[in-house]
Amino acid sequence: MSLLGIAWRSIRQRLFTSGLTALSLALGVALVVATLVIGGLVRDAFASGQGLGYNLIVGAKGSPLQLVLNSVYLVSKPIENISWRFYQEFLPAGARPDDAAGRYAGSVAKAVPICMGDYYRSFRVVGTNAAYFDSLTLGEGRPFTFASGRNFRDAEFFGGVLGSAVAAKLGLAVGDEFSPTHGADDGLVHDPFTVTGVLARTDTPVDRGVYVNMEGFYLQEGHAKPVPEGEAAEQTGPEAGGALEISPPKGNESPQATREISQATKASAPADPPQQAPLPFAQREVTAILVETASPGGMPPELLAMGLKTAINEGRDGQAAEPVREIRTLLDLFVRPLELLLLLVTTLVVIVSAIGILVSMVGSSLERSRDVAVMRALGARRSHVLTAVLLEAIILAVGGGLAGWLLGHGIVAAIGPLITTNAGVSAGFFSSAPLGEALLVPFLVVLAILSALLPALAAYRTDVAKWL
Repeated sequence: MSLLGIAWRSIRQRLFTSGLTALSLALGVALVVATLVIGGLVRDAFASGQGLGYNLIVGAKGSPLQLVLNSVYLVSKPIENISWRFYQEFLPAGARPDDAAGRYAGSVAKAVPICMGDYYRSFRVVGTNAAYFDSLTLGEGRPFTFASGRNFRDAEFFGGVLGSAVAAKLGLAVGDEFSPTHGADDGLVHDPFTVTGVLARTDTPVDRGVYVNMEGFYLQEGHAKPVPEGEAAEQTGPEAGGALEISPPKGNESPQATREISQATKASAPADPPQQAPLPFAQREVTAILVETASPGGMPPELLAMGLKTAINEGRDGQAAEPVREIRTLLDLFVRPLELLLLLVTTLVVIVSAIGILVSMVGSSLERSRDVAVMRALGARRSHVLTAVLLEAIILAVGGGLAGWLLGHGIVAAIGPLITTNAGVSAGFFSSAPLGEALLVPFLVVLAILSALLPALAAYRTDVAKWL
């Protein structure tokens, strides 16, 4: 019989204790694998927001990390709003009512506004314009694509686009209506929007968003900025990405009155699209501006981004944050240390399981001594005995490690839908952390050999005459 066969037979003779030893090792390995994979998915989730088609986010003064988390990852709360007048400083002359380029327009290639504050069944609602999906990209020039339907047009005040995760979870499709709520899931129910399109899966935070036309967003109750009594409302004009050039009602009408005028206009004018009165500029604010800086002469956009960021931050109207820089800071300060701590804990669990191999093999030393004596009497050398004992430990380690690997990936697959919904990254059985998992098997083999070294040496020194 080969040495491998002898080791396997020894395991079968002590099947119960060997099984418990392999099980404890498998549980430890499963924890390590799950920690490695989920840690990698968390990094991917944050990295997915770094590649979107803008390199600066402009918002109210406050925490730049909070600005990035809210605007890019749709978590946390908005800091404050910034004025519509400040937003217009990023627009070219053709997109402003006064036909004069904004203060920062020369450094900006794209400036897309977003408005936050509403929810739809726990998903964040983002008010924006058609340029969000028409002009911005997923990074590296990759455009947004639609699984069904199309992007809303700026003239469709009550059109909306759903991220893939939202549509999948809520079962909404093109043509369905949804009514956001103000401030929270149990807040004031707003007017309904109609789904014009469902985005194809992007594996970015965009999948978890509900995107509505900001013109309709502004017309909802509670979304208009209060204007001092007697102040004349500004005339609306063309917006970034294209908007209706329609004069609003004169005076300081309430959002409800504006909405009624809008509906009356729709009823009296059957033209397509119906002309609806947008909210006056004086009553508008935006939560943030997604900015892609210009690249004159083919220069990297990052060159202008540094100067533009400094100029904005030195002013009093708002702040500019770089998503890539802020997320790297978050990963370095919080995510990686936490991941290392969890990995340390799970590694200790594996080491304790390896000690179980030692205890199991030492506990069976009496029976092993008799077997060794018989092997020696039949002509086996001391080196054969040593190798057979080490092979037994390696079989337990490899068997427990493979079972733990399968169990760890099974855990990830079981919670995969939850990870996909909340983190916006794909998670399943075949999600992996290649480097960490590749190092895990050699680590287990070495650990098993070290654990079995003491019982192997004891078997090596067995006195044949004493046990026969």
